[in-house]
Amino acid sequence: MKYWIERWSQLRKKELISYPKEFPIHEAYKAMCTQEELKSGFVELHEIFTHCYEDILNDPVGMLLPIYDMNEYGYFSKEARTSREESYKYAKIFYVLGYSGELRENGELCIQADKLKEQCKALKITNIGAFLNILGNYGILAEGVVNGKIKSNTDIIISFPDNKNVISALYILAVKSKNTAHFKNFCRLNYRLFENDWSTMEYDGVEAVSDLFRSEQDRTAARLIHDELIKRNYCYNFQDWNEGPQIRYYKKESDRNRNTNADFWITSMDTEFILYFRIKNMDKVIEYIKGCPGSVIDNFSVSDNGCSNRILGTCTSGISYQLNDKTIWRCGCCNPNFRITPSIWDYLYYIIAVDMAGNRKE
Repeated sequence: MKYWIERWSQLRKKELISYPKEFPIHEAYKAMCTQEELKSGFVELHEIFTHCYEDILNDPVGMLLPIYDMNEYGYFSKEARTSREESYKYAKIFYVLGYSGELRENGELCIQADKLKEQCKALKITNIGAFLNILGNYGILAEGVVNGKIKSNTDIIISFPDNKNVISALYILAVKSKNTAHFKNFCRLNYRLFENDWSTMEYDGVEAVSDLFRSEQDRTAARLIHDELIKRNYCYNFQDWNEGPQIRYYKKESDRNRNTNADFWITSMDTEFILYFRIKNMDKVIEYIKGCPGSVIDNFSVSDNGCSNRILGTCTSGISYQLNDKTIWRCGCCNPNFRITPSIWDYLYYIIAVDMAGNRKE
């Protein structure tokens, strides 16, 4: 992997959410197609998105996307940020086509050219005619484009002749995402967009993160942790990072409102499940940890190198402790000081340890 656009298109592909064999579709959409027809269109649309992200990874220049060498430009550079945004380019194109058009009974989208231009400008999509031409590689046809140009006061007709249900599914997902401000879920083709009506998205629990995990056990562990923390009166909010979404849990609403001092983070890190948690006073819990299962003790036995502040002797966020005759250092400057992937069998020990430590006065 040489270019940043490859790195981020790879993640976009991994973030496509797996869908179960059966999932609910709201009655509002069945007025347009049967449940089986919509499932058929959705499954094929999922394949199109997968191939599209693969083609960006394998031939970004051919996909008309910028290339910036990872060895030349750092992770936080403007070029890397541009590449992250550009990795959403084709998802944006599908999105704008879906919500800008009117769905016909024959499964075609009719889009006023001027409206398409206006919406493309709002999403910073230029040269839309060239991108519509590339969509032909996936079986999506755009009638009304002349020599790669879109003329004013005309109509653009978008179709998928091999399966008209693809366009119906695209229309529903795009309009629903637009109405509910769930663009990222559109990019990930989240089947949950079908669950409620056109203006409702009940998606405020742990699934907002755990849907991206590849392991059913990880999804279950995340749900158990979430439920346990809510039972213990933690409050939470949602965050987003380059590598994926996360939920942060707080003991105090005032901390949540200030977005500080979160005790736990459930994170999708490149679609992998990571639980971060914070312990400031290990003296209160070290004896408890010694009596935990081996998997838990092993996670508390991992030391890290720390940040530059540790080297300078000025670090105020890290902690040091002794466990089984070993000195452990855990940083804590950028993230909480512990980072693990818990199982459904040992997750509760970490929650108990954090609560026993009592990081702050109530």
